[in-house]
This record gives sequence, structure tokens and C-alpha cells, in this order.
Amino acid sequence: MEEPITFENENGDKLFGIVHVPEKSMFGNKRVGINLLNPGIKYRVAPNRLNVKIARKLCEKGYYVLRFDPKGIGDSEGELPDNVLVADIWEKIEMGLLVEDTITANDVFVMNYKINELILAGNCGGAMTSLLTAEKDARVNGLVLIDIPIDLRTAKSTFADKAAVGGKKAEWLFFEYVKRIFRLESWIRFVSLQSDYRALWAVIKMKLKKTFSKFENNKTTFGSTEVLCEQHGLNRLFFRAFESFIKSHKPILFILAGNDKGTEIFQNYFEKIYLKKNSFYNRFIKIHLIENANHIYTMYEWQQSLINQLLLWISDESPVR
Repeated sequence: MEEPITFENENGDKLFGIVHVPEKSMFGNKRVGINLLNPGIKYRVAPNRLNVKIARKLCEKGYYVLRFDPKGIGDSEGELPDNVLVADIWEKIEMGLLVEDTITANDVFVMNYKINELILAGNCGGAMTSLLTAEKDARVNGLVLIDIPIDLRTAKSTFADKAAVGGKKAEWLFFEYVKRIFRLESWIRFVSLQSDYRALWAVIKMKLKKTFSKFENNKTTFGSTEVLCEQHGLNRLFFRAFESFIKSHKPILFILAGNDKGTEIFQNYFEKIYLKKNSFYNRFIKIHLIENANHIYTMYEWQQSLINQLLLWISDESPVR
């Protein structure tokens, strides 16, 4: 059964959602509820109706599922920040724009449907909102984070900002600048103040950091979250919220699309560097890669793989099994 629900956030905006109510709870008198969050600024259905498909399958298995629209999205009242580009709204979401609405939704969901165990799940911006909410809401027992962005995405990023993040492209840029040393026209541009000096300095600084890091203590270079974020343009709030939640010994499932641009960033900096230095966290984490899948899981087999992994993880990790 699917029930419409409305409630007000702290600003008095009326928010709209759908609750999927199972015919019978999977755990008898105990009820497991999943608040399935929107992917960024897209409404509660999600691209390819993915959230609807996930919710209905979970409901068939005896789970309660909430899908709601935060303020300014879908059928809910309120407004998102105006006079800014969409990319800047993404950045605000990654910084916690929708957290308070999510906590309010958790309040209503838990109270009205007598939820005993609460899990947050979401794709992209919804994954980040899930993690930031879990840092503040102790009722959250587990997280399903699908293609969570660990870098900050904003329209304000310039060429120099992107170069400073590092990676293969920045390495290539450095050698491109080196080759220009031997070109007369490059020197003319440089001395006539036509060069992009900020970009040039960013690329040089990136190369120097990479070079000197080889001689630094391994812990200083990669063990420090602050250094990792500064060197690679990562979101400090991601690491702060992750550490806060995982230290409570609660489980997290990360699902990654093999053909999503954020997956390489996640694997290179979170899996290979951060988790390697904090391997004791692995007891509470599962990471599953869906080969060839894109960010919105267009193909039926990708959707099924995602849903199957989610169901398997919840059945294994739920403390009220």
C-alpha cells in the first residue's frame, strides 16, 4: 500500500511524500524503515523511476519506505536558493542544505509508523544528505550511499581550481607548460601580462606537492584527512560525518556505478588512501561496484543489481533480524 503524507518543516513549508506500507512487517512487531532520499534536486521518483522501483521491492520484502520531496523540490513548498547556477545548488546540498528537512521527515516517519530501526539511503546528493543527516540524528542505524560525491562540485571552480585538484589531467598540464618554455610566443604572452598566472601557479604548486610528498612521511601525506582534502579538492564534511557515524559501529553500504565519473575519485582517494590508513573501519563497511553502470542506472540489469545488493545488505546487517 502506498500512502500520501504531508508535514511541515521548521520554516512552515508543507512537504509532500509517499510512504510504502508493507502488508506485513518482515520482523513481526518490529518495523524497519528506509527513508529513500532524492538524488540532488530531482524529485522523489528519481531518474528512470529508480526510487519507486527500489521502494516497491523493499516494501514487498516487508520494509516501510518513505520517499519525500524536500523544500523547493517536486510537490513540496518552499524555495531553493535563487540567482545561482544549478552547480552551486549541488554544492549547497553537499554542504547540508537538505539535512534539516530530512531530520523532520525522520521524525514524522518514525512517530507515525512506529519505526524501530531507521536506515537512510540515497543516490548522489541524496547519499551525501543521508550521511550528513546521520551525523546529527542518532536514530539512524545504517546507511546505503549510492554514488556519493566526495569532492565538491560548484560552478565557481575555475581552470586553476580544477588543475589544483591534481590527477592525470593536471600532470599533463604541467608538462604542457614545460614545453611552452621553448616557445617565443609563450614568453611574449608571459611578459605582456596575457598569461593565466593563477592557472600556471596552480599547476606548478600541484607538481611541487606531488614531488615533495614522495620524501615526506607517509602518514603526514596521506594519513591526514585535512591534507588529503586540501591536495585533492575533497569535501571535508564527508570525512567528518563518515568518521562520526562509523565510530558508532553502525554499518554502511557504498554502491558505485562503474561508469560514473565520481567512482574513480572515490576509489583513488577514499578506498586506496583513506581506508588503507584506517583499515579498522572496514569491519562496518561494504563497497559494491556495479560494472558498466552509469550514474542514473539506465539499464534494467543495473537497476536489478543495485536493488539486489541493497536487499542482501539490509537482510544481513539489520540488528532486528
